[in-house]
Amino acid sequence: MNHALTLHKSCAVCASEQQNPYSLGVEYQLSEENLVFAQFTPQVRHMGYQNLLHGGIASALLDGAMTHCLLLQNIPALTARLDVRYHEPIAIGEQVMIFARCDTQKRGIYQLSAELCVQGKVHVSASGKFIVPKPQN
Repeated sequence: MNHALTLHKSCAVCASEQQNPYSLGVEYQLSEENLVFAQFTPQVRHMGYQNLLHGGIASALLDGAMTHCLLLQNIPALTARLDVRYHEPIAIGEQVMIFARCDTQKRGIYQLSAELCVQGKVHVSASGKFIVPKPQN
């Protein structure tokens, strides 16, 4: 069993309904090329401005995808920095595809990027720096 994922089982973004009934329930998957992908359709409860996905939820989806690039490879890294760019709003009810990849890694510091796409067009993108925490005694 992947130990890194067990540390993440109550996540507000990706936990199962049994583990966290308030989670978004996103099911991230890892491709053979170590890219993460998932699908999410925002509901009214995810709304910020009228009929639009809340920006904080968009950010959480991207952070979750980048985190899973590492967790699914049994790397329990934490977000150290997250930069999000909102290109276009995402409407409630639109099917969103989530993609993430690890761009570079050096000495326990990982640089990742992710996108939220609607009908093949990038609506929100992010880059992040993730670190593996030092073991606590």
